[in-house]
Amino acid sequence: MSIILGYVPNERGEAAFAKALSMAVELDQELIIINSSGRHSHTDPHLAAESDLEKLVTRAQDAGISARAVRGDGGDGPDALIEASEAAGVEMLVIGIRKRSQVGKLLLGSDAQRILLDATCPVLAVKA
Repeated sequence: MSIILGYVPNERGEAAFAKALSMAVELDQELIIINSSGRHSHTDPHLAAESDLEKLVTRAQDAGISARAVRGDGGDGPDALIEASEAAGVEMLVIGIRKRSQVGKLLLGSDAQRILLDATCPVLAVKA
């Protein structure tokens, strides 16, 4: 069994990591950290440096949790998380969220809403 974290390198990602780690410890689950670009670009601010992902894995291991980081395949970030949620043994998907205006949601869509509606496992949305 595992907990999947959709990680972006910002305050929302850190808040989601902290909650995912505490849930992994509480439930004694493996933590899988997924970092993927939402813009099909390797200069995307959503992409974390390899060293940052390694630090997250180390922090989880220091807490006594088996952890690994997975870089998305360059496809759509939400699709990578939704596909990962379909794997057998996924207990929960954890994502960070931010407040958006109604117009922002209309014009840009909402990745978080898409994940909440389409993931096949429970989703925990964490505010920073």
